[in-house]
Amino acid sequence: MRVTGGQFSGRHLQIPKGPPIRPTLEHVRQAIFNLLGERVRGARVLDLFSGTGALGIEALSRRAAHVTFVDRSYFCVRAIEENLKTLSLTTLESPPFAIHRAEVLTGIRKLAREGALFDLVLLDPPYGHGLVRKSLNALTQYAMVAPLGLVVVEQDKRDSLPPQVEGKGIRQVLQRRQRYGDTVVAFYERQDDPAPPEFMPSARRG
Repeated sequence: MRVTGGQFSGRHLQIPKGPPIRPTLEHVRQAIFNLLGERVRGARVLDLFSGTGALGIEALSRRAAHVTFVDRSYFCVRAIEENLKTLSLTTLESPPFAIHRAEVLTGIRKLAREGALFDLVLLDPPYGHGLVRKSLNALTQYAMVAPLGLVVVEQDKRDSLPPQVEGKGIRQVLQRRQRYGDTVVAFYERQDDPAPPEFMPSARRG
């Protein structure tokens, strides 16, 4: 498995030992980042269900400002650390990443308490467990996505996608859907509900 573009293009990544995982295929990763284009440069990125860390590393390779990785698996966290070390990112004085070993919804709550805000969220949960909707709900409830920020979802073609998720005056709206074989990639954009008009008391009479 290799990085598909950017400064680390062609570099090999490790797949974690332990229980089998489903890394995002190279051509799907490349397609995602081709569609994102310059939106990645300088972005604050959240990589949920990180697995190998391949999606977040692709973002770093394309000059994202910072990537936060979240995965509950010890084996995945070790693989992410090794992959970042191989790319010499762990030796920087201010490494452009953070790694959290946590169940994803717990990790979202923890990051929300810290006031974290992200321009781009990469969401690739295990298929068939309803985790896309749960994760979108949590990201919306805690306002974790910056205004006009994106959530990129990867899931099985047989799983349904909500057209939008709402909460606290914020909506994540499905903007685009691409299919690659049995995989569907969906792009959600944060849109804020317009503020209600300011209350203006009527003029006093008499």
